[in-house]
Amino acid sequence: MNRLLSLLLLVALAAVGILYLWGDGEELARAADNLSAPRAIVPILATLTSYLFMSLSYEGIARAAGHSLGFARMVRITFVSNTINYIVATGGLSGFAARMFFFRQGGIPLGPAVTISFVQGLVTNVTLIGFLIAGFIALLGRATLEPTALVSAALALLIFTLGVASCVVVILRPHLRRRLLLRATLVGHRAALRLAPARAPSRATLWRLQHNIDRGLQFLVERWPAMIVPTFWILLDWVVTLGVLWSCFWTIGVNVPFLLVAVGFAIGILFSMVSVLPAGLGLMEGSLTTVFVAMGQPLEATMIAVLLFRVIYFGIPFGISLTAFHGALEQARHTAPAAAEPAAIPVETHHRPPRVGAP
Repeated sequence: MNRLLSLLLLVALAAVGILYLWGDGEELARAADNLSAPRAIVPILATLTSYLFMSLSYEGIARAAGHSLGFARMVRITFVSNTINYIVATGGLSGFAARMFFFRQGGIPLGPAVTISFVQGLVTNVTLIGFLIAGFIALLGRATLEPTALVSAALALLIFTLGVASCVVVILRPHLRRRLLLRATLVGHRAALRLAPARAPSRATLWRLQHNIDRGLQFLVERWPAMIVPTFWILLDWVVTLGVLWSCFWTIGVNVPFLLVAVGFAIGILFSMVSVLPAGLGLMEGSLTTVFVAMGQPLEATMIAVLLFRVIYFGIPFGISLTAFHGALEQARHTAPAAAEPAAIPVETHHRPPRVGAP
């Protein structure tokens, strides 16, 4: 597995190199020369602010669940768990496992710990899709769009809106939600047995994971008033994160409309989520660059801005975790490999799994 990840990492680095070779060397140099060091302070401060808002959202959800750890401690957990996600590519499970480690250290029982992490991730992703929908609405109102782009934006808007509406209906109807989760578990188990029988999780493990997901969704329904403030922090987190990318363009003298940044960022991040490489290396750069160029931004300037975004938004928190939180990072790093195993997903064990073939 390590050899495979190393090979994929080399492929990603090669892809980034090819991407930059694709551009015009003189234009790239000119865009890089436009980089203003004083202006670069803005995306750096925005990155730190984003992580603080993220920490506030975790702490708010923990309080809603009745298990507060304190803001300072949650800042450390946020920095370290995100850094673990960058180091170990397991589709977000490594960061999830690191948070479980620290939550349990702080005295939070297993069930609420899973709920806190799951709910924060769910609200974060739904909010991102909300920005995407708002961006597409704004694009539809632009008279400069070509017919093909107009149809594509309208179709994407329809798909994402229907997706969000379906999720809301499923969340609000417990019986429908549990029935769909059970069906998804059965289908997922059959698919895992066919595609990777040696690595397929047991039906009991998948059922317990299903139970934890259902409990997290029920938490949202039952305690929605307590979720208003954490959702507000998550909203601010995304606004500031978009501000990081916008200010990276601004730092090199390119003024991109904020709503255009929202669309490009959301599409690029959604594509990079499927990456098995650390922090979506290569795929995120390619996705963001392709999307922004397709929306009319200059290729070379976009390449420099995206690279600057990678260095600031991912590199600075990584450096802080390695220095200020080195001890905590070393502790959490040992929990990340276990997250790659399906059986290691934190679950409650006091419920019996359904019998095979249960409706």
